[in-house]
Amino acid sequence: MSNRSSKKNVLILRIVISFVLIITILSFIAGDYMIKFASRRSSNASNSISKSLTVFDDPEQQAFEEKVRATKRHLLEESALWSDKTPGETLTITSFDGLKLNALLHRNPEPSHLWMIGVHGFQNNMSSMFPFAKKYYEKGYNVLTPDLRGCGTSEGEQITMGILDKRDIIQWINVVIDMDPDAKIVLHGISMGASTIMMVSGEDDLPSNVKVIVEDCGYSSVWAEYADKLDKLFHLPAFPVLYTANIMCRINNGYFFSDGSCIEALKKNKTPMFFVHGDADDYNPFYMLDEVYEADACEIKEKMVVERARHGYCSYAEPDRYWNSVWSFIDKNL
Repeated sequence: MSNRSSKKNVLILRIVISFVLIITILSFIAGDYMIKFASRRSSNASNSISKSLTVFDDPEQQAFEEKVRATKRHLLEESALWSDKTPGETLTITSFDGLKLNALLHRNPEPSHLWMIGVHGFQNNMSSMFPFAKKYYEKGYNVLTPDLRGCGTSEGEQITMGILDKRDIIQWINVVIDMDPDAKIVLHGISMGASTIMMVSGEDDLPSNVKVIVEDCGYSSVWAEYADKLDKLFHLPAFPVLYTANIMCRINNGYFFSDGSCIEALKKNKTPMFFVHGDADDYNPFYMLDEVYEADACEIKEKMVVERARHGYCSYAEPDRYWNSVWSFIDKNL
């Protein structure tokens, strides 16, 4: 009897071990797929995420969103023409890990120590920042719009969600300072670009030439961002896939994405910061605004909520209020 019981226990143990091994292997396969889907230049992640977002049935909201999209299209076209007609110069740096990264410089014809560095979002490029660059240029700023690593004309096959990009932005800041030691710099970022410059804010070697940071609809951490997308796209909880994806990210890309925390960076921030987010944003969820705002250690900060605005549309939904608020904050702290 005891022999039968022992064999039965061994069989159960083997089944349990096999089950755990299968689950572990599957979770690592899923984690590997997720991190490649999320971080490869060539992936279709951005379109897939957009399709997963809430569709509002309210005709008034739909009409509002169509109007905002039309405004964005117009301003992108207008700013592209501005960039083509305005003398510009392509600058190139070599990143700490050997990538050639490009940026477009539009130097203002009126001599000025005012500078803006515009940082674009996920799977986008410098042209998405042209509407913002044009605004600063018209205010007398010199404007620099980089293509982040893995995006646009810059080298790299991985999109690093700000984790490595923050060091690239520090390099671009120093490029500006080399050209103009008296530069007063504003960092203005959208989405992933906003999160990148929030991470920059906590870097120990951030030059004092950076006077103001404007973050528009950034996420609070890469972990929180991936957890949100894992739920929206695949209806899966963070455990175990996000944990195995973190390991696969270290193996494939050389870093843990769990290290990408705007909240932790902001705890060390000393630079005045303006936060803005749309309350209809479900790409980088609206609740993240309060998380990053409360984490910011700098006492000089303001936040603005744009009602009904989707992700990345704040400046197009209420352009006058947006820019009046941005200029007011910058002028007080530059």
